Amino acid sequence: MRQTCVLLFAIAAVSTNVCALQSDFAQKILFTLERNAKNQTPITPGVAVASYWLDEQDHSGYARGFAPFLGNDYTYPVYRNVRAYGAVGNGQHDDTDALQNAINSDGKGGNRYKNEVTTRPAEVFVPGGEYRISKTLDLRLNTILVGDPNNPPIFKASPEFGGGSLLNGVDSATDGTSGTTNFLVALKNIVIDTKNIDKDRSVIALNWGVAQACQLTNVRIEMPNNSNGHIGIAMDQGSTTAVTDTKITGGAVGIRTGNQQVNFKNILFRFCTTAIAFTGGFTAVVQGARFDTCGLGIDTTRGGQLGSVIVLDCTSINSGPVIKFHDSSRDGGPRSNQVVIENLSHSGSNPIAVASDGSVKLQQIDPARTWIWGNVDPGNFQIGKVLTTPRSGKLLSDGKFFTKPQPTYKGLPKDQIVNVKAVKRHAVRGDGATDDSASLNAILADNAAKGKISYFPYGVYIVKNTLHIPPGSRIVGEAWPVISGLGGSFGDRSNPKAVVMVGNPGQTGIAQIQDMRFSVADIAPGAIILQVNMAGSAHGDVGIWNSHITVGGSADTNVNKACDGPNTAACLAAFAMLHLTKSSSCYIENMWGWTADHSLERGGHQNIATGRGALIESTQGTWLTGTAFEHNTLYNYNLHQAENVYAGMQQSETAYWQGVGSLQDAPNPWPPLARYGDPDFGWCACGDQSCRMGLAQNIDGGANLYLYGSAFWTFFHGEVSTCYNCPATVCGPNCITNQARVTNGPRGLWWYGVNTRNADVMVLDGRGDPKQYNHPGGWTPGGVIAAYLPFSG
Repeated sequence: MRQTCVLLFAIAAVSTNVCALQSDFAQKILFTLERNAKNQTPITPGVAVASYWLDEQDHSGYARGFAPFLGNDYTYPVYRNVRAYGAVGNGQHDDTDALQNAINSDGKGGNRYKNEVTTRPAEVFVPGGEYRISKTLDLRLNTILVGDPNNPPIFKASPEFGGGSLLNGVDSATDGTSGTTNFLVALKNIVIDTKNIDKDRSVIALNWGVAQACQLTNVRIEMPNNSNGHIGIAMDQGSTTAVTDTKITGGAVGIRTGNQQVNFKNILFRFCTTAIAFTGGFTAVVQGARFDTCGLGIDTTRGGQLGSVIVLDCTSINSGPVIKFHDSSRDGGPRSNQVVIENLSHSGSNPIAVASDGSVKLQQIDPARTWIWGNVDPGNFQIGKVLTTPRSGKLLSDGKFFTKPQPTYKGLPKDQIVNVKAVKRHAVRGDGATDDSASLNAILADNAAKGKISYFPYGVYIVKNTLHIPPGSRIVGEAWPVISGLGGSFGDRSNPKAVVMVGNPGQTGIAQIQDMRFSVADIAPGAIILQVNMAGSAHGDVGIWNSHITVGGSADTNVNKACDGPNTAACLAAFAMLHLTKSSSCYIENMWGWTADHSLERGGHQNIATGRGALIESTQGTWLTGTAFEHNTLYNYNLHQAENVYAGMQQSETAYWQGVGSLQDAPNPWPPLARYGDPDFGWCACGDQSCRMGLAQNIDGGANLYLYGSAFWTFFHGEVSTCYNCPATVCGPNCITNQARVTNGPRGLWWYGVNTRNADVMVLDGRGDPKQYNHPGGWTPGGVIAAYLPFSG
């Protein structure tokens, strides 16, 4: 009955504020709320839990999350507490079906499975308790499964568990085999426990072969010690970019991975026989891992074409070798399994690095040194080269590159959270049509001044003028709500404006953003979708976690339908995705910038010309931990006169419509602007379509740049018709002439783990211009440079 009372109270609150709404919309809301109040399933009594501010928000009245692109369906529940679906959480009751129903429900007795991607988001809250699981629990696309961080819920396998994995993050509504379109799935503040299952049985705690825009953070996995069969996380497929702040205890293997590219950040492995086992994949960064009493840290010898792995700022205690790898130094063809180890704290007498035959390649090393086994440019293949990488103090915390877990704000009371749709003086709709910019700007300014958190329930919030996020802001979204720019303010490509602006130049303070999505609602050639100007007083004061930038591909934007023609000059959809200006200092973790290469629902072929991916001009300290920018015209990353930048795993794909067969050759259809550091492609001959393709990364001057792990892929060329992924447009070797570029002599560029596919020149630098042909390895036909050092001095 508690929820019914809340609903009736919400109805009364809405009734007093109908003047702020269009009358027909308000009446539909009131009618459906009344119907929900009558039919609401009561919460099943279970284990008493402490309150968490997220669950105390209005999830049933007007201020609740609202999915505006479901036609006349005003009842769809974005937020769902699993207790309302029958889950008990007392350790005795089988909660599997109730949990699955909470994840699957479309609010009308149907199923979200195979029912579009972005139109039916869900935030599924799990209160503290022990939830008995008897069969595999399947997650769905566009779903955040979040536990109470005050009292993390335990998903515990029953002794009679039947299935291959307790939790399955791979939604078979996608192709189900590669995982590379399994977008927008998140799991956080959860414990997964397999200890009730026989230790020698083959079982997986979490199947996580997912794609970009997926998040796994603050998860704990408990498995039996001395196991021969239990695997903590299986990532045998997919293309995600970050797994962060997770603890894995016991098991035969902590993480088994064949994922394309990933940053494993701050993972604790304890009592694992093998902590990380690579069965494939192409490049990885293991950052800040702790191997505690493990038989083997990292094993890259179990198959696949792993091009490079970087072991960065890690600790090994009371464990066996840190890494076992295949020594490819004498291989006649591609040379994969290239290794970089930097700033390793290692205790005990066991060797650090051994080859697959057991021979010791590295016994001990000074923690401050960098050890390289692989291709070095300038130079050749090095077998154990040791050097010092001098780090900028602006990027460090206790001698390591700074990292920060996503805040939960778990200790805050409800009155410190402001739902942006519940502020009486400023009506906010989030309906995908109404301009919310004036109201949101007033609310954000007020919340920042009072130190309160701004909570965005799901919606599509149209802004026809720049949304300002001032110092003092903390923003949390429900199920990736969308801030979407629209209108004449963002129409002039010669005078671009920010859709969302974080601070003004020179400002300092706190601005933290999480679980949001930023976009444009229609073609907007003057839109810089997200711009950060401010810095913090301390590292991480300005930070963005699990937030993404998309252009096209989804039902909430007209770009999804307006860019079906073959000539991208008709679809200058946005000026740039991300701009970190000179005065900014920002920590970014798990961000995907996607110019759509296909429609997720309701759209045609996506021939979209977004001008630029991430423009980084910051100098005060920037951290990019697990990011991806894809399919942009001039570049995906541009470090333009930037200083003091750390990047741990950058992933990029060339725009599919570029290259041989395209109707536009870069820089077209975007005239380059020198004031934004645009490359002009003047090094390419006119008509050379393989050369005139967008750069994965452009580095133009700057200083103190530390790049670890680059996954730069080119798959298609001239894909301008509705014949998506046709054999005639699939790339072969040398599909793109220059994958990356370095110009104007940056000072202190330390670039480790450069991985390319289908390129001729891996890095165009006017010096050695290292070619993929001379550095074969990784994703065939691909290239690997373990250490790119021409500008390190």
